[in-house]
Amino acid sequence: MKSFISLLFITVSILAFFLLIKPQYQDLQVTRQEVSLANTNLETASRLAQERDALIAKYNSISKTDLDNIKTLLPDSVDNIRLIIQVNSLATKNGLSLLRNVDYQTDQQTDPNLQDPNAVPQPYGEFVISFQTSGQYKNFLAFLSDLEQNLRLVDVTKVEFLPADASTQSAASSLTYKVTLKTYWLKQ
Repeated sequence: MKSFISLLFITVSILAFFLLIKPQYQDLQVTRQEVSLANTNLETASRLAQERDALIAKYNSISKTDLDNIKTLLPDSVDNIRLIIQVNSLATKNGLSLLRNVDYQTDQQTDPNLQDPNAVPQPYGEFVISFQTSGQYKNFLAFLSDLEQNLRLVDVTKVEFLPADASTQSAASSLTYKVTLKTYWLKQ
């Protein structure tokens, strides 16, 4: 009888282990893994929050003048009117005529059939503007120099020299210049 009771206790213990303890132990292991994963995610979130705070502090340390200069250098929109006004003021400052025959094209206006479908989209857009102005050659060189020194990022892609119109020609050395510029802007 003692062996029967011992065998019964052993059998009940084994059944209790497999029916009660083992499922709870497995649940505990799953919970430990979830807690470990949650702790890792929490550490990552904490590290990212610290990096975010450091970047915000660095951004806030930039002066308003410098931020305005950065926005002028590479604006977050095409801002074609401001660019035309800026180029026109540079032209008149250097003794050239007001801009005429102004034409522009953004990268959205290009033919989608000509675009490469495998091309990687760029984080910036391009804005092409062409215009005509008249004046003396030395004034045109000064205009190009000012355009080069200007804060707005501009590439002169094409310059054509034409004889000045009789209506705009004030001096024998006056020429008409057809200029094509390309500027850039950040896409949001």
